[in-house]
Amino acid sequence: MVDGKEKVTFADDLRQIDLFVAGKTRVTIGDLEAHLDGRGFATIALILSLPFVQPIPLPGVSILFGLIHMAVGLRLTFGHHGGLPAWVKKRDVDAQSISRMALAGAKLFSKFERIFKPRLSVCFTSPLVNLIGVSQLISGLALSLPLPPVILFSNSIPAWAIIMLALGYLERDGLFIILGHMFAIATWLYFALWGELVMVSVRDGWQYLQDLLLRTHIF
Repeated sequence: MVDGKEKVTFADDLRQIDLFVAGKTRVTIGDLEAHLDGRGFATIALILSLPFVQPIPLPGVSILFGLIHMAVGLRLTFGHHGGLPAWVKKRDVDAQSISRMALAGAKLFSKFERIFKPRLSVCFTSPLVNLIGVSQLISGLALSLPLPPVILFSNSIPAWAIIMLALGYLERDGLFIILGHMFAIATWLYFALWGELVMVSVRDGWQYLQDLLLRTHIF
């Protein structure tokens, strides 16, 4: 494990996970959290969001991962910081899949480590710190919705919200916490836009059908 006296970054956490799962077939999420000694729940939230950063949704998988994010967000909302729910800890996952995601994340985010620094510490004081849980909760809810794959970015926007929140939490960087809140809000604004488009399409389609039937003297 990385020496606790050194500055531990999220990329270090991801590399630690890859080393931890080496040679294993399955590993529980609880074991991953325990190995990272207090930083596990945020790092795991980051890893579980990585598959959804692409624009094309992953229905089915996103429902399970969304529920996990909701559970973690709910605990954070009520002040239970630094721990995953028991039912999440008991779940076991494919070790090689975790290794691939961890290495991919470490490779990607290590390029941007210099931009992270402790700032805007007010974001980590009560009650603002509890809002991190609220944003993760509503982002997890967005992920868990069984929306059709034709709605592009319906997984990626909430996934980026959770990633920003996790990065901000791990690096104590309030700027990224704010960005995470913004992405969480943007998720539901995006859904509202789609809802409005569907409503308008249904209304216009119904009106067109009525006009067509009137012209053909069916009504």
